[in-house]
Amino acid sequence: MDEAQKQAIIQKIQELRELRLFFNLTDRDIFEVMRRSDIIDVPKGAIVFKEGDTDQSLYVIIKGEFEVTTNSPVTGDLIRFSCAGQGLVFGEMAFLDKQPRSATITATEESEVFGFTREDYEDLLSQHPGSAARLMMGVAEILSRRLRGVDQRLKHST
Repeated sequence: MDEAQKQAIIQKIQELRELRLFFNLTDRDIFEVMRRSDIIDVPKGAIVFKEGDTDQSLYVIIKGEFEVTTNSPVTGDLIRFSCAGQGLVFGEMAFLDKQPRSATITATEESEVFGFTREDYEDLLSQHPGSAARLMMGVAEILSRRLRGVDQRLKHST
């Protein structure tokens, strides 16, 4: 590995460290996660996955924004859940429970995501269990924040 490649890796580690998922990870943890994952450029309007798809990747938004949608089972109308931006995670439900995707994710602007498959995680877990545990705690923290947000919305809607 030449010096330019090392510097690019160090820069990407620093960039990822700014994202909530990676707050509690060491530089070595982030490097091990990076080794097993992909950084993907997503053009505006591109669909990352559709509701019902069976892939199990987890995505972290490095930059850009995505819309989360589903179709109403009653009317068939498109329902917009939210927009997700830098540092947020999507795809975590299928990643964790191996069930089909519950929504469609579409880029609303030029974006970049960090993609991590379930197989990537299992490899990380077997080779670096501490890194895997810290990564999963980051996922759990993000999910907890989402659940608290839903809880607050429910409390204020009654």
